[in-house]
Amino acid sequence: MISKKLLLLFSLFTFGGLIAQEANGPTSVVTGSFLGETIPLRNATIHDPGDTGINELTIVPNGYEGTYETLVEGRSLSNNIQKNFGPLRAVGIDQNFDGASSNESGFVPPDPTGAVGPNHYVHSVNSIVKIFDKQGVLLAGPTTLGNFLGNGTNSGDPIVMYDQLADRYFVSQFGTATNSLVLGVSTTNDPTGTYYVYEYIFGAFPDYPHYSVWPDGYYLSINEGGGGPNNNRSVYVMDREAMIAGEANPQMAEFVLPNLISNPTNIFNSGPAHLTGLQFPADTPGFISYLQDDVWDNSITQDHLKVWEIDLDWDNMGNSTISTPQEIPLDNFDTIFAPFGTGDIDQPGTSQDLAGQGGIISYASNYRSFDDHNSWLITFNTDVDGNNTSGVRWIELRNTAADTQWSVYQEGTYAPSDGNSRFMSSGGIDSRGNIAIAYSVAGPNTPVGLSYTGRYEGDTLGELTVAETEIVAGVGVQTYTHRYGDYAHLTMDPDDLTFWFTSQYFQSTNTWTSRVTSFKLAEDFNTDLAVVAINTPNDGILTNSEVVEIEVRNYGTDDQSNFPIELYLDNTLVATENYTGTLSAGDTSVYTFTQTVDLSTQSQTYLLRAETAIATDEFIDNNAFEKEVTHTFTNDVGVVAIDSPNDMEAIGLKTVTITVENLGINNQSTIDVQYTINGGTAVTGQITGVNLALGEQTTYSFTTEADLDSEGSYDIVASTNLSADQDNTNDAFTKVVTVEGACIPEALGGDNGEDGCLVHGIKQFQLGDINADNGANGCNTEPEDGPAGYADRTYLSTILSNLAGNNVYTLKARTNWNNGAGVEVLSAWIDFNDNSIFEASEQIIAGEAFEVVNALDEFEFTVPVGSALGEHTLRVKAINGNASGDINNPCSDYSYGETQDYTVVIDEILGTSDNQIKDSDLIVESLDNNHFDITLTTQLESNVYVALYNSIGQQLKYKKIQQEGNTFKLSLNMESASTGVYFVKLIAVDQNTFKTVRILVK
Repeated sequence: MISKKLLLLFSLFTFGGLIAQEANGPTSVVTGSFLGETIPLRNATIHDPGDTGINELTIVPNGYEGTYETLVEGRSLSNNIQKNFGPLRAVGIDQNFDGASSNESGFVPPDPTGAVGPNHYVHSVNSIVKIFDKQGVLLAGPTTLGNFLGNGTNSGDPIVMYDQLADRYFVSQFGTATNSLVLGVSTTNDPTGTYYVYEYIFGAFPDYPHYSVWPDGYYLSINEGGGGPNNNRSVYVMDREAMIAGEANPQMAEFVLPNLISNPTNIFNSGPAHLTGLQFPADTPGFISYLQDDVWDNSITQDHLKVWEIDLDWDNMGNSTISTPQEIPLDNFDTIFAPFGTGDIDQPGTSQDLAGQGGIISYASNYRSFDDHNSWLITFNTDVDGNNTSGVRWIELRNTAADTQWSVYQEGTYAPSDGNSRFMSSGGIDSRGNIAIAYSVAGPNTPVGLSYTGRYEGDTLGELTVAETEIVAGVGVQTYTHRYGDYAHLTMDPDDLTFWFTSQYFQSTNTWTSRVTSFKLAEDFNTDLAVVAINTPNDGILTNSEVVEIEVRNYGTDDQSNFPIELYLDNTLVATENYTGTLSAGDTSVYTFTQTVDLSTQSQTYLLRAETAIATDEFIDNNAFEKEVTHTFTNDVGVVAIDSPNDMEAIGLKTVTITVENLGINNQSTIDVQYTINGGTAVTGQITGVNLALGEQTTYSFTTEADLDSEGSYDIVASTNLSADQDNTNDAFTKVVTVEGACIPEALGGDNGEDGCLVHGIKQFQLGDINADNGANGCNTEPEDGPAGYADRTYLSTILSNLAGNNVYTLKARTNWNNGAGVEVLSAWIDFNDNSIFEASEQIIAGEAFEVVNALDEFEFTVPVGSALGEHTLRVKAINGNASGDINNPCSDYSYGETQDYTVVIDEILGTSDNQIKDSDLIVESLDNNHFDITLTTQLESNVYVALYNSIGQQLKYKKIQQEGNTFKLSLNMESASTGVYFVKLIAVDQNTFKTVRILVK
């Protein structure tokens, strides 16, 4: 059932307050090396990449990978979620063009970055840089970063900035020297000209560098060391003025961030404040922020931000200091997604998820100073449902002067309930205080694309009120790696109103492209009035004389008085009235129409529209606001979505999950539901433990799974069965799901009619308990009327282990082609996710050649450690490698060869040392309200973790549990979990041993 979070040992915590502002000096001060001045970038060699396919793309490594072993039990999920889209129209997109491609770059992920100046946009991805004018016309490049910066290599992680205080551009990437960064600062305000180049060397690899422009330096955070409480994290400041002047030995100061607990699972960067605009307090220090999630360490008792101040004195570095952090409490958030390397974000049509980069403050942390306050916008990903669905957490901090503490002015989590993740965000604040946030959007049915939203200064705090605007729709997906991003980048135009954003999407499958877009939330119009809300009436039992109350905003720069407003009902004008009085520039006011509207017909939905009608309005697109209002029934519920199964499913049992909405006035707590397949017998269920108000939704998964046992289309109809329902026309929802079996390749034979599988292919096969055929010539085709050379032998099976040390086997196969040695090749796959696709990540043997013919040959067959348990299809394919056919494509036809399918059962087969935990006592006590006490008594000395799985093998939670003597105890709260069977596995990670117990949630 719905929106319910599964919690292990959930506790409530109190927050400890603020740490006193003390100061420490720099840890080290080093000098950078001046490498010289480049030739003009416009004269640099143009990069000619050729045609780059995915096999040629270089995956830029992550410098440090974290651990999940230190996470504490219990987690605070996001509790401040905006589930609806904003209603307000913005000015819209100005420029929108592709920046660079995987073909030009040759790397993945692209790490897109860019910055805008008065006349140019400088754009970079891994390996190349390009310069456009502000209409998207290419002026220089693509040029490789190694060629441009003179270090000869293209190592990755570029960052581009525009320094508005000096009218200069900044470009950086990894250096050639060990643990170095190389960066260029333009010698003039022309980014196509020459650059001063510097190299800085660090004590560890400076992974994931994130810079910022600040009046007293270029600030830098890097991903170094490891996570947790015992690893020092540093921030660095470079002598900005010396670098702009081209001086030979600019200093760089290192400051250790005191009292910091790092994200133990992922990238560890802090977020330095990045100045936008030209205004700033004269005595402002530099600011560094870092989030603190209470699941990271027991010492974090509430989710919060830490903020440090850095005071610099370049003339006497002994006077430079970093403060101890201010701690700023936040609404709960959850930054823990799937383990690094597996991906978090679903894509359609592939099991390959994308990395959303949880636990990191998004780049950049943009700061702006106003006359009466300073604002600092911070965004990051947060898990909104405990199931790796990402939303954008955004926080506006404010202080009133450089020497006053920061506080949360507003915060929110943007996660519209459309089933998609929103992640990899970047945001900024314009000179009017309007906030824009751009991000990636992806989900099980949505290829990753880009969008933005925002809010106007003066709107309801904590709400992103601007309608989500699509920058570019996703087209393709990525199937061979989880790497995505690794970051996006939003910067401000020097006009202080235009936002420029770059990120990536997939122009086709496995082909990434960066996108560059610019947009405003507000223009410099003198006259611009808009209706921004219809407050009343709302859905309910309505009358024939409903009062219409609206809100009107003056977006223009001139005050407006006594202007007309129109009211429409179902697109018919019913009133034109005058707003009396003056609405000042930037203000919002409530107006109530004298004219009422008749909304008295039960179950009817009406369309209300209110619209400003001043003749001199310079932007009419935002004049009107529409709202649908329904005269609802007292009791009315309905299924509004079938969330799963989805189209293109594989054959098998599938969980049916539905979304039910309360469409009536009365709250609903118990709702009977059902589903049918192709008009068959109804499968029933009951939603309990909810209290749905009008318009609220819940999800429910039926205990009885749908048996989609053959290829074809299935009509799934889900409906509610509320006995008091007054409108049965909206009870049901229908979804057609197409099921596909595994692809079946065929041996086509030669052009002269020669048999394609007489001697080619697999004439004998052995693996574990499977021993098929006797080595004689002839096509192995099963069933006999099937495609030539394909044998469905899934009735033959063997058990294999996925535990390290027990997972390496010898696969034996025979080919009878006399000329096959070194030419006949073999591949093997295991369909671990049981989707009948045999993805590249599931390939066990990749095109290895037979060394002998007419006898069994041996191939090493290694089951991946920790691979999915249970029955899976094993596909083995052997073909003539010199004839047509792709040995690494499990589905394609070929001239000569055979393909055979078997069944393997993956199990965690225990070794000798596993007896200690195998012989231990594991006791489960079922308590009321789906609470369980689990106790493991053992003499085993090991770190023990608990993993929770649902009935289809998905891992829901993974936590370390505490030991008391020879006992490990776990209290499991499943009160909010869907009904059904779950498996709890206690794992002794040091010994590769485990014990599993089944529990039933009722």
